[in-house]
Amino acid sequence: MDKKTENKVKIIHKTFESVKRDNKSIGNVSLEEVAKELSMPLEELTSFFLTVEDIYLNEQLRNNRRIEKYLESELSKAKTANDAKALFENSIRMYVENLDDYADALLAATFYIPKCLEERNRMKAYLKKTFKKIIKKGWPGKVESVLGRQTDLCVLSFYGLYEYCARANKKERKDIVEDFINMLNLHLQDRLFF
Repeated sequence: MDKKTENKVKIIHKTFESVKRDNKSIGNVSLEEVAKELSMPLEELTSFFLTVEDIYLNEQLRNNRRIEKYLESELSKAKTANDAKALFENSIRMYVENLDDYADALLAATFYIPKCLEERNRMKAYLKKTFKKIIKKGWPGKVESVLGRQTDLCVLSFYGLYEYCARANKKERKDIVEDFINMLNLHLQDRLFF
């Protein structure tokens, strides 16, 4: 990791550490305070982020891009139903495994920071489109209306899993994700009914 990237990561971690340590809301954390805690000139910090909201959006985008990159690269390789099922399961595992310790603070902001809310809505639309392709390939034979409803439920459930895991410790996350995957597999086996 180069020095520039290292400093950016330090800023991100220090910001979320401050939020969690002092149980502050996003509006009560300042870039000046973060720069001071890092012994970094404010000008250097603002070369990366202009607002605390930018830090939150950066992390949300980073998490979303990681899952999108994985789904895009693996979807074209999924030739069989089993490949598609494995992709679906592994994408869920990967997303949960990569949640940071500050995922709860990040999640809270996605509901009220306008840019984060916009990104959340964009990602939901992306997941709906991509999950539909995966489900169609992994659990073939569904009528279109069932495929649509099951896809919607998977996206809704995915965000529910994210919300739960953002607040859970690493051990709980690992346990719940396997139960979640089993639940979705049972749900998706139904071809005609919902």
